[in-house]
Amino acid sequence: MAPLSNKQQRRSPMNKPSQALIDIAPATGFAIQTRNLNLWYGTFQALYDINLDIRDGMITSLIGPSGCGKSTFLRSVNRINERLGYVRIEGRIEVQGQNIYDPACELVQVRKQVGMVFQRPNPLPISIRENILFGHKLHAKGKGGRHDDIVEQALRQVLLWDKVKDKLSRKATELSLEEQQKLCIARLLPVKPKVMLMDEPCSALDPKGTEAVEELIWELRGEYSILIVTHNMAQARRASEECIFMLMGKVVEQAPTEQLFVTPANRETADYIEGRYG
Repeated sequence: MAPLSNKQQRRSPMNKPSQALIDIAPATGFAIQTRNLNLWYGTFQALYDINLDIRDGMITSLIGPSGCGKSTFLRSVNRINERLGYVRIEGRIEVQGQNIYDPACELVQVRKQVGMVFQRPNPLPISIRENILFGHKLHAKGKGGRHDDIVEQALRQVLLWDKVKDKLSRKATELSLEEQQKLCIARLLPVKPKVMLMDEPCSALDPKGTEAVEELIWELRGEYSILIVTHNMAQARRASEECIFMLMGKVVEQAPTEQLFVTPANRETADYIEGRYG
């Protein structure tokens, strides 16, 4: 059998993080753990007894029909939902072993450890350079390295440096949608989050832009634990190593991605994957 190309190797979920990355993983081996997580919007219950163990250093996709609780769960891990006064949460969410809803856990520290990428790119209406440095200045108080080096390293990591290195003072909102989404990911990197949450990060992109962002996500695995919400079944299968299927606010099934798509354990999962509803 011919050896895999570099692109095929990057895309293959069978490629595991290097030993060095495995060695520095937390003792639990999990980036996110939830126990008996329930959430209500007023009187409407959106999440029911969510118990999940999301492994460290991997890409995990979250699939299910609209309104099943995927984005609600994602936003709970970043404590965005609590901004709404009518939201009530019970249960426990641990990120890297720390209960993020513990009263002693500061919100600013949660946001530093858990980065968020949204459906539509949301670069700040300032320069490319200042977008990259925004979180760093906020969390590191401007310390922790030369700004020029920080900007270059972040942009290189998201494969944008060669395109924008001569126009760093240009407004970020002038970039293409694909470049804006890459920039939003790059903006997280100087803060050094442990977990990246991505809520349909390719939904506003064309096929070429989607492919570019998927390739980037795959490059970042191992160094970051990535949880991605997607309605695109092909994307979930291509771009994740584990997959979680949700339905009506409950977790139906969690398994390695290929296993879940080829031999799902639950009838509901098979029906959704095969397009019978959703």
